[in-house]
Amino acid sequence: MPTRRQLLFSTAAMGLAGVGALSGCSSEPSAELDDGDTLRMRVWSEAAAAAYEDSLAEFTASTSIEVEVEVLGWDDYWTQLPLDVAAKNLPDVLWMNTANLAQAHASGQLLEIGEIVGDSSSRWESVATDLYRVEEGLWGVPQLWEQSILVSHEGLVAAAKGDATALSFDPGAPTDPLRDLSHALTVDGEGRHPGDEGFDPAARATFGFSAHPDRTAVLGPFIASQGGSWQDEEGTMSFASEEGITAVQYLADLAFSHLAPAGSKTTADPTLCRSLFLQGKLGLLQTGTYDLHTLAEEIGGNFDWGIHPVIAGPQGPRPLVHAIAAVGVEAKKDDRSAAIAELLNWLGGTEGQRPLAEHRLGIPAHRDLRGAWEESWAEAGVDVSVIEVPETAARPETGDRSAIATGTALQGIAKIFRGDATAAEALPEAQQAAREAMG
Repeated sequence: MPTRRQLLFSTAAMGLAGVGALSGCSSEPSAELDDGDTLRMRVWSEAAAAAYEDSLAEFTASTSIEVEVEVLGWDDYWTQLPLDVAAKNLPDVLWMNTANLAQAHASGQLLEIGEIVGDSSSRWESVATDLYRVEEGLWGVPQLWEQSILVSHEGLVAAAKGDATALSFDPGAPTDPLRDLSHALTVDGEGRHPGDEGFDPAARATFGFSAHPDRTAVLGPFIASQGGSWQDEEGTMSFASEEGITAVQYLADLAFSHLAPAGSKTTADPTLCRSLFLQGKLGLLQTGTYDLHTLAEEIGGNFDWGIHPVIAGPQGPRPLVHAIAAVGVEAKKDDRSAAIAELLNWLGGTEGQRPLAEHRLGIPAHRDLRGAWEESWAEAGVDVSVIEVPETAARPETGDRSAIATGTALQGIAKIFRGDATAAEALPEAQQAAREAMG
């Protein structure tokens, strides 16, 4: 069994509050567990477990229901999930992502929470909540969500006389704002740009754009903004469409034109573009809100950087959105079911999620916490107000074995960035391999 860190919240009861008292839906009496019994909640983040501490202590004080939080590391978490599904030994509440939701849902062990949370779901961001709607049911309480963003080195962009606030790309045009700014940002040790006589790509002092095969930050948004999709409505891998081939070849061509780091290097080191940005050598990094902590901590005051919408294609900007939700597990006893319902309602409310927002863990799923989240980042010197809820977003992987399928696809897509094949050649092969991986 993987190593687990366990936190037990057992604050002395200060009074009883039922599901209705927590959710504002009814005045049912509080659920009660047997003496010495606790609810088990599992997450994969030590930071989240620490953030939940005060909130769950307050929950225990209000309900007398104790909650034990288990923390498993990311790899162990997903290794353990199918084992616990098979053994019917899932915790009462656990964090879930969309790539693994289908497997847990198919087991028949999850709670449909629509009636449990009632109108509370109307207060959650629909862009996160809708990712957990399956077969007309709602199967998770969103805790936080993330989206892809563009960050810019403000000094390099200003020196290039550019503007990173609303960049766009157009594969059908001779050039476009993204290529123009990337060209201006890319300089070798002698101050020459790509296309200048004597330009030495091996001696670049600064780089343009982070065109590399990152599914969440780059591939997903670019394919979607070109009009394609990673999966179709039935969940079948569909990224090798005409639009997908065009978008991926465009990205690889940025690297071949020296407007981005070499594909042979970014495929060997997926963190290279972020490292170059942190070193002040990359002008434009398309990443996600999940990287904000690293950027803020490691850049410090070394240079000014800004947050912008993702690069827009012919269909406009399409940031990829994913969300983490708390899912509930069916219990054999009514009392335990009622206690799980109380905990899910608490986690769907402002007091349940406030610690995540104040600790800057993702973007709050509860709309009323947006201000607290922005204020917390402002205290850290980062303006996140430009990060808006997207009208249209690219979706993350969904369906059983979809994460494995994406990993398989990326191995084939890497050939395109290394120059071993064109997108027209490699993408259909990668798509077929991904479909086979999904079964």
